[in-house]
Amino acid sequence: MHAGVTPQDRATPGQAFYRHFKGRYYQVVGEALDTATEGRVVVYRTLYPSSHALFTRPYDEFHGWKDSADGQRVRRFTPVAYADLPDDARAHVVGVLELLTGQDGPNTMGT
Repeated sequence: MHAGVTPQDRATPGQAFYRHFKGRYYQVVGEALDTATEGRVVVYRTLYPSSHALFTRPYDEFHGWKDSADGQRVRRFTPVAYADLPDDARAHVVGVLELLTGQDGPNTMGT
């Protein structure tokens, strides 16, 4: 991050933030096509330290409902405004996602 640039500066319009029904926060990166099922998936990332960079979940499941442990029906992921994110979650927001191409240099797949 450049000096003087806050996480708010890095967040771009249209980015979506969500709170999982268990309480953790996530940032949606976009949607993708699951080539195995031909279904839409949501690509998202944690707003807390994690050993995994990205996660996917079927679109309808991500935006759907879940029966909680106490028997209530709740949204699996609830939209949250950037301003409503806790400070520790804001610290993990990114505006540009850098994808790794390999550990030893440029991506040479397909060549």
